[in-house]
Amino acid sequence: MKIFFVLIISFLMTACAGPRYGGVAIPDEVKNKKIDVVIIRDKETREGFGKAIESWLRKNNYRYTVQPDGSRHDLKKITIEYVGHWKWDLALYLSEARIEAFNQGQRIGEATYKAPNTLNNNKFSNAEERIEFMMRVLFGQISPEEATRSI
Repeated sequence: MKIFFVLIISFLMTACAGPRYGGVAIPDEVKNKKIDVVIIRDKETREGFGKAIESWLRKNNYRYTVQPDGSRHDLKKITIEYVGHWKWDLALYLSEARIEAFNQGQRIGEATYKAPNTLNNNKFSNAEERIEFMMRVLFGQISPEEATRSI
């Protein structure tokens, strides 16, 4: 009987786990220089992911260019690389994503998103909105905790 209760409690706890953001913002000394941005398109990720990044950069007045997958980093600019994974669970949803920023050959920031495959319906949402929150975390507009609370 105790095993049954432990299993039920474990199931309920995992069913409640919702999507979470993580990451480290680009340092102010780099971000405040308003350095141009280069986006390295990931050919394995849905095209809308890169378009959402471009949209956010435009809205926030960053100059950017887009380069094909496998391009070299421009050491004088902020280079953004990204990857996004979608899963199917009654509907298609963004299950995991990472956006990394590099400058002068060093990773200077990253934002992550993970939506566990649980019974929590918060995983079903507008992927562009989730990507915008990731960009806000990456550029230090909000913390990962603030982004997670917004879900």
